[in-house]
Amino acid sequence: MDVLYSSPPLEKPYPSIEPRSQKAKEEVKARLPRARSSDPPFPQALLLEGLARVRAEYRFEFCSKRKIFSSERTSSKRKRHESGDRKLLGESNEQGDGSRRGTQKGLVALRAFEHRKPLILPSVATAEGYGVAHIAEIANTVVSNPFELPALLDDLETTERYRIPPLSVFILSTIGKREVSVFSKSAYKLLPEPSMSAAPGQFDFILLDPPWDNKSARRSRQYQTQRKAEEDPLRVLADTLGKHIAPGGVVACWITNKQSVRDSAIQAFETWGVELVEEWAWLKTTVHGDPICAIDGLMRRPYETLLVGRHMDLAIAQEDNLATNDAKKYRLILGVPDLHSRKPCLKTLIEPMMKNISSYRALEIFARNLTAGWWSWGDEVLKYNRESYWTKDGPNDDIEGRIIGQRQDTIVP
Repeated sequence: MDVLYSSPPLEKPYPSIEPRSQKAKEEVKARLPRARSSDPPFPQALLLEGLARVRAEYRFEFCSKRKIFSSERTSSKRKRHESGDRKLLGESNEQGDGSRRGTQKGLVALRAFEHRKPLILPSVATAEGYGVAHIAEIANTVVSNPFELPALLDDLETTERYRIPPLSVFILSTIGKREVSVFSKSAYKLLPEPSMSAAPGQFDFILLDPPWDNKSARRSRQYQTQRKAEEDPLRVLADTLGKHIAPGGVVACWITNKQSVRDSAIQAFETWGVELVEEWAWLKTTVHGDPICAIDGLMRRPYETLLVGRHMDLAIAQEDNLATNDAKKYRLILGVPDLHSRKPCLKTLIEPMMKNISSYRALEIFARNLTAGWWSWGDEVLKYNRESYWTKDGPNDDIEGRIIGQRQDTIVP
């Protein structure tokens, strides 16, 4: 079985960076914006309660098997990946709308985007992949693998190979005003017929992982964040995304613990006609089940929040098992963090909330990998589908890897 390379799982929490004296703590608290009483953040008491429940019933390591880069290999591969990610769409710079424009070649491709036919990848009947001179050639193009088997995409210039999951569709592009308009037209063009639960061009589930500005992302330089307050990464989607959400559709958005980020996401939900009905927290732990830092920390917190909303249709809401605002539900995911920005895969957790599991349509925006059966869109959409991020499972087929842990992420209802 093929598995992803990972970072070493944490054995112990990070060193504390919290202020030591009570006076210093009070000064930090005074600078923090207050949460709105009508929209409180994820209750920390529930984090502690959920963690205690799991630790009481589970005595093994909190991590599934991992294949780890050796230290030398990690350094060289990471530099190559980061360089490749920066060149994927050409050197870029930010514009006033928060989008990023690539090279002149990329701009020409964008102008032709509306008139391009989708690229249909061949089935992986042989070891040969579909070759392009450079991966940037398929930027701003709708690429589809309509088959039940994976497809292979080869960058002939860098010799990098990408694995394209079955029944997946992706768009490698920045997310600016013009790209959003073209995406919208493409969705209607490729999804011209209604499904059992969605109209043409609509999706039953939309997941967003915006590049919110935060110190951790800036330090790692893993991806470009929105630095200025006016550069809300969701703003460019405000006028368009709502019409692509099916009646009763689910929208989920990862946010940081910054109050302004939460406010931006809630405002976007309201613009799209989406009501916040659930909140999930991904509590990051060590392999031994300890939070990676203090849950009530002022400088750093060990969890990220996923806001889950419903494009409200009362008739549909009464038939499924997603909460409504009358009984807001909180859920907790426990897991050992991996490479920076790599989130837990939500597919198996979301599917029970879909009315038609076999035919639902899903879209991930600001994606950094592809998911089988889903649409994915973003300027790093192929990042973790590079073949160099993958290896074979087993202790003897890669002498530079080691296997750690036994446990998968757990969700506590």
